[in-house]
Amino acid sequence: MRRIMILFMALFAMSARCQESPVVDHVTTEADKTLACEIIDSLRKADSETPGGMNMPQMMTMAAMSLLGTPYVAGTLDEDPQSERLRIFLTKTDCILFVETCLNLARTARNTGGDTPDFDAFVANVASTRYRKEPPYSYSDRVHYTTEWIRRLDGVLKDITLDLGGEVNDHPIHFMSSHPDSYKQLADADNIPRSALDLKKIREVEEELNKSPMTYIPKSGIAAASRQIRSGDIICFVSTVDGLDIAHVGMAYVENGRVGFIHASQNDGKVEIDSRTIEEYVLPRRNLSGIKVVRPL
Repeated sequence: MRRIMILFMALFAMSARCQESPVVDHVTTEADKTLACEIIDSLRKADSETPGGMNMPQMMTMAAMSLLGTPYVAGTLDEDPQSERLRIFLTKTDCILFVETCLNLARTARNTGGDTPDFDAFVANVASTRYRKEPPYSYSDRVHYTTEWIRRLDGVLKDITLDLGGEVNDHPIHFMSSHPDSYKQLADADNIPRSALDLKKIREVEEELNKSPMTYIPKSGIAAASRQIRSGDIICFVSTVDGLDIAHVGMAYVENGRVGFIHASQNDGKVEIDSRTIEEYVLPRRNLSGIKVVRPL
């Protein structure tokens, strides 16, 4: 009897620790929380009903389809420039947040277990992909460049650009430090110590990123590379703008041999399956030099 009581007390203590585990401070709404939980639940159910289970690109594609029609809203992470907090929204998005959301919905559905509520696990996953450290956050703690986002998630994502015939792209990153006036949190770095420190840290991040070569598939190679692209692959549209790495991000959507993509379109104001193929989207655009392809693992 004594052994049973000791075991019960140990299990109770373990359960209490799980329930008392801190949730990352964040900003969200009940609508966003409800939608996230619904998608996670549907992903987990589909995974369990698929022989052999779903892979991550498949789960990300399913998450993306659940978000079709979501309004495109720019600047949701900067709604309060004076307060850098984790902001979780599914009912509005921009291009990179759309892809980040799909990735973390899939990760949560695949990996969550035990006593951790689904939404709390989702919040923790988003925090781990969006920031380099634990809160409290400053603006420079956020991962701003898509190149850094990809590299930090090595093991969760695999950059397959070179595997698909890509090549080195001599295009150093320095856009944010060269254009601080374009960012509310950096614009007054000459007068505000916090802004000056953030700008310094961002410049250091850029220098670190430039120590490794940038890669891309130039426009001339997209047709050949497309034959190996799968639905759910992350497609990064490489910028020609001096100092900027990636101009836009979406997810590949392959149907009947057509290699298209799903993205949060600023022009159309919503998440949609684009009417163009990846190649058709890139070729006429002077602000794009090619693509990067990153596969969720």
